[in-house]
Amino acid sequence: MAEAQSTRPRVYLIDGYSNIFRAYYAIRNLSNRKGEATNAVFGFFQMLRKLLRDDRPAYIGVALDVSSKTVRSDRYEEYKANRSPMPEDLRPQIPYIRRLLEAYKIPILEVPRYEADDVLGTLAKKGSDAGFDIVLASPDKDLMQLVGDGVYQHHTGRDKLYDIEGVTEDFGVPPHQVVDVLALMGDSSDNVPGVKGIGEKGAKKLISEHGSLETLLEAAETIKRKAYREGLINHREDALLSKELVTIHTDLDIEFEPDALRHEEPDWQALLELCGELDFDSIAKELEAEHGTGIEPIEPAIELDDVAAFEQAAAQLRGDVYVAMVGASGSEVGFVMAQEDGDELAHYVDFRRDEALRSAVLDRLAAWVADAAVTLVGHDLKETLRPLAAENRFHQQCRLVDGMLVSYLLMPALRGHSLDDVAFERLRHTPMNNIDAGWGKGMEPLIGDDRLLRYAAERVVLPRRLLPKMRDELADDGKLEWVYNEIEEPLLGVLLTMEELGIVLDRDFLADMAKSLHTELSEIEEKIYVIADERFNINSPRQLGSIMFEKLGYPVLRRTRKTRSWSTDAETLEGLAARGYPLPEELIRFREISKLLGTYVEALPQLVAEDGRLHTRFNQAVAATGRLSSANPNLQNIPIRTEAGQRIRKAFRAPDSRCLVVADYSQIELRVLAHIAEEDAMIDAFKRGEDIHATTAAAIFGGSPLLVTPDQRRMAKTINFGILYGMSSWGLAGRLGIAKNEAQKFIDTYLAQYAAVATYVEDTVAQVLETGRVETLYGRIRWLPDIKSRNWNLREQAKRMAINARIQGTAADILKLGMIAVDRRLRAEHPDARLLLTVHDELVIEAPVDVSEPVSVIVREEMEGAAELAVPLKVDLGVGETWYEAKE
Repeated sequence: MAEAQSTRPRVYLIDGYSNIFRAYYAIRNLSNRKGEATNAVFGFFQMLRKLLRDDRPAYIGVALDVSSKTVRSDRYEEYKANRSPMPEDLRPQIPYIRRLLEAYKIPILEVPRYEADDVLGTLAKKGSDAGFDIVLASPDKDLMQLVGDGVYQHHTGRDKLYDIEGVTEDFGVPPHQVVDVLALMGDSSDNVPGVKGIGEKGAKKLISEHGSLETLLEAAETIKRKAYREGLINHREDALLSKELVTIHTDLDIEFEPDALRHEEPDWQALLELCGELDFDSIAKELEAEHGTGIEPIEPAIELDDVAAFEQAAAQLRGDVYVAMVGASGSEVGFVMAQEDGDELAHYVDFRRDEALRSAVLDRLAAWVADAAVTLVGHDLKETLRPLAAENRFHQQCRLVDGMLVSYLLMPALRGHSLDDVAFERLRHTPMNNIDAGWGKGMEPLIGDDRLLRYAAERVVLPRRLLPKMRDELADDGKLEWVYNEIEEPLLGVLLTMEELGIVLDRDFLADMAKSLHTELSEIEEKIYVIADERFNINSPRQLGSIMFEKLGYPVLRRTRKTRSWSTDAETLEGLAARGYPLPEELIRFREISKLLGTYVEALPQLVAEDGRLHTRFNQAVAATGRLSSANPNLQNIPIRTEAGQRIRKAFRAPDSRCLVVADYSQIELRVLAHIAEEDAMIDAFKRGEDIHATTAAAIFGGSPLLVTPDQRRMAKTINFGILYGMSSWGLAGRLGIAKNEAQKFIDTYLAQYAAVATYVEDTVAQVLETGRVETLYGRIRWLPDIKSRNWNLREQAKRMAINARIQGTAADILKLGMIAVDRRLRAEHPDARLLLTVHDELVIEAPVDVSEPVSVIVREEMEGAAELAVPLKVDLGVGETWYEAKE
């Protein structure tokens, strides 16, 4: 923004609603996790921050309108009468903007029965007369009439500072003639009549030639242009009324008090709290970096440099014991602890001083874990306890309170639940990271480094500050507390043990498979070139689209959102393949095999540990539905529909004299749907042990389940699972390769046959619209704020998630309960048999061959008994040397 050349003190007066509306329309589809619109607040916040940062005003105020009834509406009843009411999603944002101004300690200027423009005009005149420069911050052209000696307009839309010359150059007339132009051209949004037939261009030309509205009206009969002449003659009174309406008052009975406008230091903590409510994380991080968080400082941990000192400190801990391993890249260098009561003093032990210190810490940690009277508290306790599991010393009797899992249950859709994420979310504080502490570029912090001690202290002090309130929130929802106590907490130890055990991977088998797949890939590539009748870059969407849609004339099913070019994604290829086109079928195989090679066949052997086993990590706090995921490597995405994908499972095997027991819940999500929806037809079919997809096909197509064709069953299966995932008729049409109206008929017939499912869908969407959330059968919560979004796509996506979340989340809870029960029973009866993997609805157990039968019985009993539903849970179970054989 250009600077005005003046030495006078400067006062910034902000036109509130003009900037609020500009922000509202400039930013769309922004809301917080509660589904509340926040676009206007965000835009106004950013405008205000920029002005304060760039111009550093010593004096500032914001003018706001008080009500719609003003002196102008008294004078002219139609004034602003047709203006649309404030948008429904803007109105609730105004209180937040007032809180924002309060936190910034910026006074709000209002005068009953007058508009904000009049307040600005009066203060501008009186402030200028008092020896101040006044800057009016507004994108409204009406305020240009106030620009003059000592008064400027900062156009917040153009980021430009206007003086007299600037107004004259950009608007076309000097400031003292702006009101005359506005009167002539009128304003339809405010119902200012103006003069019929005269627009903005004509108004500026006429006023430039005649000087003022009054002079122009006196010369009306001499105007050459007929439309202008007749308009001025016939609408003289409208013109004069319009000038009265658009003239900003500068003589209100208010005083210019510079001390009241003096800019004070904002309440940074209040601003950060507001950012937290509105999910303005980017602004909050910038505020924190610029001004700090306002939290009480955390003192560096006290280092205990010998075993005796550690034992003495550990023995004195009372109440909940806060613990954390300290390190980077999976390698711990130390341990930190603190207690629940008393001061926040943290004690740190650095393993690099003496191996005996590490042994002492693990001995103490093992004793705490095995003590039912102890509660260990921390954030991501799985990593803190991993060294015990690695030495087979994790035998849990204690309680575990994990801030990461508590946060996950309270707000599952949060982007992350690391200590950094939760501390920032709840305290607006960004903890020190590994680099801050001294790690990086092959270096690690020196023993005794103050940065390391501060970093270590934060690992336990921040959870100590965060968890009391989070645990209260969990307790306020009894169901959610049950989910933590009975599912997530006991599952933590089960997953930790599974991760450390790992599973044997046959690298030689995968090496042979890689050779075979490369040969197959080359053959498919040649088939693609033959069908296309030319060689091209198969991995180029542009070249592929040209071949399919221009050369071969395939129908264009979809286009990309950004470029509107042909889509060649998996869904498009599946839709074309369903229509019988040969090239998409080969392309699907080509992509599948390429992915198998790169993601699994050639990648997995590189991840095998020294013990010959593959050790994945199970993510307990990632999927918003409650399902587990895995990483490094991700085993959840191994394809199971194709022969090549299934072959990969042959590489997962049991060592000599042992076998793999694989148990898989059969159609668990459809069984959960039948139970929750109370759909009698489905319940009866499951109780009779029928093929639910054949039963559904018979219901849709008519006839007996025994007469259902394979194609009809396939279509019914797609519909069954499509309903679970809220699939639209368009999506179903693409999957089945049929017309959209035909797909809609299938959906309508399905919902007519299964009326309780239709009711479940309607009731679930209505519940989310009312409460913003859905719950699983056990009380796990999924928040879906987008259900009220103005964006149709987001709203429809939220509806689909709502329909699916209760079903998939309940199925995930049942699987977890089954895992816990299986693990507990095996430890008690067959400790040589251990749970190794879970993938989707499957469990993989390794057991001695001679006990495979009793282990199988235990697994089936515990999994099928994990929940009591209106339909029986069914587990498909197999035993073999490899995962593949056990699944056959």
